[in-house]
Amino acid sequence: MRSKRWWLVWGFICGLVSILPVAHGRLVTDEEVRETYQAALKAARAGDIRRYRKLSEELQGYVLRPYVDYEYLKERLDSVPTSAVRQFLDDAAAAPVSDMLRAKWLRRLAARGEWTEFLRDYRPIENDTELACMRLERLLRSSEQQAALMQEVSMLWRTGKRLSPACEPVFAAWRAAGHMTADEVWTRIRLAMERRNTSLAKDLSRYLEPSERVWVTRWIAIHRNPVAELDSLRYPVETPIARMIVRHGVVRLAYRDPEAAMERWENLKQEYLFLGEDENYVLRNVGILAAQAHLPQALKWLTAVSADASDENLHLWRVRAALRAGDWQSAKRFVAALTEEQQQEPQWRYWNARILEETGRRMDAKAHYRALALERGYYGFLAADRIGSSYSMQHESVEAKPEEVNAILARTGIQMARELYLQGQITEARRQWQYTTNHMNNRELAVAAVVAREWGWYDRAILTVAKSDFQDDLELRFPVLYRDLIEENAQRHGIDTSWVYGIVRQESAFVPDARSPVGALGLMQLMPATGRLTARRLKIPARSTHAILDIENNLRLGTGYLRQMLDRYAGNQVLATASYNAGPNRIVEWLEDDEVMDAEVWVETIPYNETRNYVKNVLAYTAVYEHRLNEQQPVRLRQRMPEVSLPAR
Repeated sequence: MRSKRWWLVWGFICGLVSILPVAHGRLVTDEEVRETYQAALKAARAGDIRRYRKLSEELQGYVLRPYVDYEYLKERLDSVPTSAVRQFLDDAAAAPVSDMLRAKWLRRLAARGEWTEFLRDYRPIENDTELACMRLERLLRSSEQQAALMQEVSMLWRTGKRLSPACEPVFAAWRAAGHMTADEVWTRIRLAMERRNTSLAKDLSRYLEPSERVWVTRWIAIHRNPVAELDSLRYPVETPIARMIVRHGVVRLAYRDPEAAMERWENLKQEYLFLGEDENYVLRNVGILAAQAHLPQALKWLTAVSADASDENLHLWRVRAALRAGDWQSAKRFVAALTEEQQQEPQWRYWNARILEETGRRMDAKAHYRALALERGYYGFLAADRIGSSYSMQHESVEAKPEEVNAILARTGIQMARELYLQGQITEARRQWQYTTNHMNNRELAVAAVVAREWGWYDRAILTVAKSDFQDDLELRFPVLYRDLIEENAQRHGIDTSWVYGIVRQESAFVPDARSPVGALGLMQLMPATGRLTARRLKIPARSTHAILDIENNLRLGTGYLRQMLDRYAGNQVLATASYNAGPNRIVEWLEDDEVMDAEVWVETIPYNETRNYVKNVLAYTAVYEHRLNEQQPVRLRQRMPEVSLPAR
């Protein structure tokens, strides 16, 4: 198969001609130019201006020259000519360093009061509200398009996040123009409280009349201590704001104890009859929390809610509560209440078929299963299990034409990403690839994924094709990497190789140095503490972050920990998979000691969206990898998903 792709490699070799500079009338070698680039970077960072300038000239025509110039310019914006900065911004437009320097440049212009230049060079920069507010503040002083600008400010205002101090003059002008009404202030306070940002809510209260500020104080108090505040309401609760505060307190209490919250609500309704107008809000929010806590009352409370058709979260948790309770008739009614678009999703097509089966309409159910079993995925595989049909893998390669590949290779941003990767600047290479592919259409993304795969940059191939509509190329989406290591460690710990692949694919998409926002490390995304404990248990010298990130160590530790979870849950892969993601203590919270449950229902009602989707993906990926590894019909998910229960302690 690889031999048929010779033109991909040739296309890249030809592409090198356009990214290597010419020195003294000859084309320099890639080793020479890369050595010059590294030396130039070092000189720019060290402030060795003479050497930087000499080497930068030698890099004329080299695709990564903007990265060197950025290192020089970013510390010298007060001394270099404006024309040089603008030239860089034009030349580096294909690289994220252009946005990085532009942000620094705009802040310098603002600090110097050069607002005409600021407005001329301003471009929106993602997530930079400070610069956006600087621009708005200047335009509000001079532009005739006041109505449009005020609309921009309104959109900026409606957030529960704290914004840059640079936004304060903008909001002051907005307020002076009469747009900061009490309703607008309360809207943002509500958004802040929903994000649990009490300090912002308190700060926003300064925009209210003195008589209204006390209600923010009361709201914050009931948020922090709902039990005490609900026990001793020392203020009238007839007004809309007061009622909003009381119902917030009830829902806040429900995060700890939904039953106690509902009992408190019933008592409040008896004392303050008008609170019945907020019944729907309380039933909806406490009901969802109760469903997530797997309380039997959840179904009753959610059934009583007058549902808004657009309230997707409510509809989904009503179905889940009915499934958990084994109330198939209620589940049928709630699935029918989903939007037509939702009902066409594999998830609800499957559960609709299960409902038909459970309510005696087996022939109808079989027809639905048969149609869904033609699709690859968790629900398609479950449907196939129900009727005993083969899994449909639907592999179809992305066939990238030579001219399509050449068009991708010709992009400066792609050339930059490749060169950064070869230079060992992996973080910058990934950022550059992301920056470039963000502006591609579906077909271009698929071709770019093929290019990345041919370069051996498998994680970029996976993540890039995932953004496209081309989901059937199993070689792109599920590469068989580190096979010897994974098979060796799976055999060492007596676990399924395909399952390990499913975990790795879901956890890191084969990014070997992956680090999650919470600190998980490597291919198998081990938390440092877990890695160290497992290393001690397995007598592996891996205490440092660097050691845990090491591919061999990471796979050995990860498979060892996976084995530990499997043993903890008596060989149940579903519980072990959920535990690997959410932690073993959570599983105990999601099952009663003597509870035995259908594994499919248990997975569907996992409270955390992340863990619920994680388990589904890992099980589906496991089946795909078993097909990829053995080229045979995988073990049925039904076999991997026996009834779940907590093992005897």
